[in-house]
Amino acid sequence: MRDAAHSSERDRQQLERLTFFSDAVFAIAMTLLVVEVKLPHLHQVSGPELGRALLSLIPNYIGFLVSFLVLGRFWLVHHEVMGLLRASNKRLTAVNLLLLLAVAFMPFPAAVISEYVQLRVGIGFYTGWLIVLGLLNRQLIRSIVASPELLDAGLTTDDMRPILRRSWISIAIGVCAFVSGMVTWVAALVVLTLGSPLITFVIGALRNA
Repeated sequence: MRDAAHSSERDRQQLERLTFFSDAVFAIAMTLLVVEVKLPHLHQVSGPELGRALLSLIPNYIGFLVSFLVLGRFWLVHHEVMGLLRASNKRLTAVNLLLLLAVAFMPFPAAVISEYVQLRVGIGFYTGWLIVLGLLNRQLIRSIVASPELLDAGLTTDDMRPILRRSWISIAIGVCAFVSGMVTWVAALVVLTLGSPLITFVIGALRNA
């Protein structure tokens, strides 16, 4: 009995370490996004000159906001999923590490789209990385579905099915933003900022049809 309790406590501690480490990576990556919003250099120190310089940074503001919301959404899903577990295993840890690799790299695609949002290559690089993030997020959830013994007491894989279905949303947003970005960068930004509620509604409507 003591061995079982000790094992359960050890599993819980390992899961907490994994969760704390993941939260730290998300927090650092989301904080680093603001680095690309650089203080403008003024040729002449005056109010109008500063105003024009600040306005010229609008793409950087948009890049920061969109990327922060994107990572925030992934963190919310990660937070929800980890809250359903009582333990972790090697497969879950490995997949989670790959997801964190993609999260940690996110400030670079954000910098690219902030600087070159008007170029198709810039949009394609950014949205392509969002698709990678979405796929890794989905793989994380699938690894839990494949190991129901990791779930907390009273939970089954059926409780994971809605989360697994919702994992398509971020992938769909990335694909739609990529396609629309090949037409115009404005459309890609619209999809990235407004796509989540719209695509969530469409997926929900199709599921209930």
